[in-house]
Amino acid sequence: MCYFLYGSLYGDVSESEYVDVKNKYGLKISLGTKHDVKKAVKAAAEFVQDDYRITDWLCDCDSPVGNHDPNDPMIIELTHLMTDLAALSGAEQINICKTWIGKRNKNEITVKLKDVDLPAFLADMQENTLYSLNLKT
Repeated sequence: MCYFLYGSLYGDVSESEYVDVKNKYGLKISLGTKHDVKKAVKAAAEFVQDDYRITDWLCDCDSPVGNHDPNDPMIIELTHLMTDLAALSGAEQINICKTWIGKRNKNEITVKLKDVDLPAFLADMQENTLYSLNLKT
């Protein structure tokens, strides 16, 4: 089967400001919770359409996320998207994972966004791990 890349932005953000950021990029991170991402991962095993896929690719097996190249254009675009979303007033957490279809994330890791080099973090993400990046200091 395949890996899928999922993401969500949690917080009390303005819908119009969120849409403005969302429309700037080819990638997307939907509004939602960590639990929403977990449900999307589970639903993928049943081939249910979900709104938490970051790409519109057939699958994300070849995604640069987790492939150790922080300079890849997709990593740079995802970094800009996440940085713009994190700057929205009321944004609290970004959740992201690259998970094998039909599998649950084996691990959950929480970090503070300010403590990571975001391109390196994305390039070195482990598969089947749900990461929560807290945006508040």
